[in-house]
Amino acid sequence: MRKALLTLHAASAAALLAGCATATPATAEPPAAATEAVIESFPLIADAGGMPDFFNCLRQQDAILISAHRGGPVPGYPENALETFQHTVTEIPALLEIDVQKSADGVMILMHDDTLERTSTGGGEASRLTLAELQAFTLEDNDGSATAFRIPTLDAVLDWSEGRAMLALDRKGTTTYQDLVEAVAEHDAFGRVMFATYSLEDAALVSGLSSKAMIVTPIEKIEDLQTLRVSGVNLANVISWGGTEVPRPEFYADLEAKGVESAFATIGWWTGSWDSRIEMLEDDTLYRRITRGARLLATDRGRDVAKVLPGIAAAKACTRG
Repeated sequence: MRKALLTLHAASAAALLAGCATATPATAEPPAAATEAVIESFPLIADAGGMPDFFNCLRQQDAILISAHRGGPVPGYPENALETFQHTVTEIPALLEIDVQKSADGVMILMHDDTLERTSTGGGEASRLTLAELQAFTLEDNDGSATAFRIPTLDAVLDWSEGRAMLALDRKGTTTYQDLVEAVAEHDAFGRVMFATYSLEDAALVSGLSSKAMIVTPIEKIEDLQTLRVSGVNLANVISWGGTEVPRPEFYADLEAKGVESAFATIGWWTGSWDSRIEMLEDDTLYRRITRGARLLATDRGRDVAKVLPGIAAAKACTRG
């Protein structure tokens, strides 16, 4: 028998985010390309440099934050679309994980694949087309249905996110970490953006580009922390990436004792991924078990998972200002 899922009320979601963020009203308007009216979302981070404190708050409250993979696509709302981001943050409290690559004329755009066929009405390699050529196409949702939404630029998303959302940037194609860090610096957005890296060397590179950068990087053993320190990385600005397969709650606890929070991912619809298993929703304790000790969960089932994660209604003690 399917167990009843726990109910997450909007007031509970607001309580978590009000507890773990500076209460600053959103003022930035969405780009003209957005076709959906913006409903006020829950601002996660308002001040530059505030992200380490936010994750400290989650640790202190034994809470966890959802990372909406590729922005949280659902039918009618494609991945990596600004309109999808707006839709996601009005439904659940979530960080938005997005993919960034470059057009032929050097503009950073949001697109996961190297080619356009799967997610848009276009075709060919995204990096071989100019921004104007790319925006002649519209995006398709994960069912292959066309929408009226256009491929957004990173600049437009960074503008929109102020006071509205926290972002994780995943580098794709020819985009460099320097490109991403410079864009975030230009928008004064370090307080609401983190950078996904895939090695300790990459983490050191990003840290060297800006001491303000919040970095997600794979940490396999406690000794890796010393490697990061020697490379000049501030551990207060590090989230340990725990992968997609085997949760390690004891290791997460060891890392937190050193001041480093951990992320885990259940993403993917391939056979064997956590998000692909129907039993994950038949037993509402499973997501809580596999995420024990993590502070960030990347998932393709953000709306379902939000109903069962622990600590969602926590954190009044974290309110600042």
